Amino acid sequence: MENAENEKALTEAITACTNEDGWANLAEIGGALREKGIKYGKLSKFISRFPELVETRIDESRQPPVAYARLINQT
Repeated sequence: MENAENEKALTEAITACTNEDGWANLAEIGGALREKGIKYGKLSKFISRFPELVETRIDESRQPPVAYARLINQT
């Protein structure tokens, strides 16, 4: 049951943080998850548990690099 709850919370957090280009900043997703009381340790590791749900990318053109995620079915 915990995994389903985490998946729901992650989906809601990404949806709430998604910008106009369809991607959500990982830092903002982390804040939204903490507000929901989700404990995850390292966020990128937590997100990697849902490969069928979420894809990620890193914008190396920014310093420091910025990580983003989006729901796969929301492209």
